[in-house]
Amino acid sequence: MSENTIRKGLPRAPQQPEIPQPLQGEVAGEAAPLLRFVLDNARTIAIGLGVLVLAAGAGAGYRWWDAERTREAQADLGMIIATKTGSERVQALDAFAAKAPAGVRNAVLLDLAAAAMEQKDYDKAAATWERLAAADGATGVVARIGRAQALSQAGKDAEALAVLEGLEGSVSEISRNAVRGQLAVVAERAGKLERAVAAYEQLMASDSAGNKDYFKSRVEALKARMQKGGA
Repeated sequence: MSENTIRKGLPRAPQQPEIPQPLQGEVAGEAAPLLRFVLDNARTIAIGLGVLVLAAGAGAGYRWWDAERTREAQADLGMIIATKTGSERVQALDAFAAKAPAGVRNAVLLDLAAAAMEQKDYDKAAATWERLAAADGATGVVARIGRAQALSQAGKDAEALAVLEGLEGSVSEISRNAVRGQLAVVAERAGKLERAVAAYEQLMASDSAGNKDYFKSRVEALKARMQKGGA
């Protein structure tokens, strides 16, 4: 049997795609295996790149969709503020807050808390302020002060005082003065006259606090009450 006959009976090795003639002279010897790998796996690589492109496109599409939802929600919020008043505004904002996208949710809650306070629905206001209390920065500080005010207006001065005392040590000096001003009022309403005096005296000692004549007058008035037995 001839050698050619034997070779014809053997299974053929897979034929590798050849490096195109125009590239052969441009590819260095050590780079040829890499180019051959690319040619061998062109379909797989193309599919992989397609997935990446689709993923990038999906991310951009989601961002556009999210921004569009936010713009629509801002328009809806503006419509509620422009057309609703009183208890109707509270109800509309309350319903809207449940479905508002994240980009406008805090704004909706701020408006809801303010509307509830205006309607003297202090329990609703306190609950709304509490939902905002975890927000970063000034919004969280304002929310906790607002919650304390709502609790105090609802006759829950002890709870309000606890909120303010928890906040006092965790904010900047300027914010701390606002907290102490509210704390002094709430402490006085709760009958904690010594605590109220301490808050007013801290405000008097602060370089960034104004209206010190008023704070001084409150200290004098509260100390006079304390001497008379707190009446």
